[in-house]
Amino acid sequence: MEYSIPEEVMEQLYTNEFATETADMDRTILSVVRAGQPVKKETLPDPITHLKKVMREKRLRNMDLKIYIGSSGNVSAILNKRQALSLRMIRNLNKYLHIPAEILIQPYDCR
Repeated sequence: MEYSIPEEVMEQLYTNEFATETADMDRTILSVVRAGQPVKKETLPDPITHLKKVMREKRLRNMDLKIYIGSSGNVSAILNKRQALSLRMIRNLNKYLHIPAEILIQPYDCR
């Protein structure tokens, strides 16, 4: 994906009375070019893998998740990727375990 800088912007940069030195103009042009480049998103971890990591860090057992996810059957189905997280579960995990919603809302394959 390419982005181009409008000619009007480039003209303003070269005629800018504040950019008296060539180095100042070059820095300004470089910052405008960088601003037009697409932002690379960092790769987020798999939601269930991350949930398991948080469980290890907080020393939570499967049964401790019942309050956030529901029955022990639901907990087992979620952790074994047989069932997807529901919106209610995502909200609870985000609010109480402080797992970023951006991670939890990602799609993942359920078996």
